Amino acid sequence: MPTSSAKSSSNVNSRFKKKIEVKCWCEDLCPVFVSRTPENPGKKFWGCPNYKGEGGCGFFRWVDDEGVQKQDMMPESNRIIEQRQMMTLMQMVVVLLGAILFMLVLVVYKI
Repeated sequence: MPTSSAKSSSNVNSRFKKKIEVKCWCEDLCPVFVSRTPENPGKKFWGCPNYKGEGGCGFFRWVDDEGVQKQDMMPESNRIIEQRQMMTLMQMVVVLLGAILFMLVLVVYKI
């Protein structure tokens, strides 16, 4: 009987394992796909859900046999997202500085 108890206990534990959520660089949750290539038949991977559309980011990471990431991707994807947000902010600052410079030129030359 200890075997069946241990067996049912492990089944319960496997059902309640924490689900890993992986986000791509588009900030969308990545589904788990199954490879159908001859090199990696049946191997699971996370991929950008927009890979078929025009705005996909190309995100791709393998899932290991236990359903756990082989490498910690969240910090990498978060860092890339933060870098993109910083670039957008910097572009806005450049546009605003250009507008201010233009206004100063108008004032100085009284145009």
